[in-house]
Order: sequence, then structure tokens, then C-alpha cells
Amino acid sequence: MTSVDKNTNASRIIIQSHIDKAFTEKFIQWNDGLNYTEFIRALWRLFLNHDTFKDGTQNILSKLSEEDAMQLLSDEIDITKLKSY
Repeated sequence: MTSVDKNTNASRIIIQSHIDKAFTEKFIQWNDGLNYTEFIRALWRLFLNHDTFKDGTQNILSKLSEEDAMQLLSDEIDITKLKSY
């Protein structure tokens, strides 16, 4: 496994944890009028700025570019789960 793969996998674990916590705490809300790209950007801003997620997000940014991190967030979030809330 390359260092890039290790960084991506470590970041994926953090993002999954952030998503689970955001669902549990009801930080994530979806409505059908939302633009998916804007939703991902808003969720990323939450992860960057909220005290609950800030440290983990900075850890991700030490491993990946912001663009790669947001792509990973988009890959990991389950849109069907969003729509059921």
C-alpha cells in the first residue's frame, strides 16, 4: 500500500466518523431543493468550522488536498440515507 493509499484510507475513516456523528447529532438535513454540490460544500464547511469536527478535518487536510477531501466526502455520504431523514 502506498503512502497516498494510506492517507486516503485514514482520511476515509475520519470522514465516515464525521458523517456518522453529524447524522446522530442531526447536523445533516436534506431537502429535495438542495443542489448536491452545494450540500457537500456546506457539509465540508461544517466539518472545517464546528468544534466537534475541526481537529479531524485538519488531520485530513494534512494528508489530502481540500478538493480530494471533498471528493472523498461526496463518495462516502449515502444520499439515500440523507433522504430518509
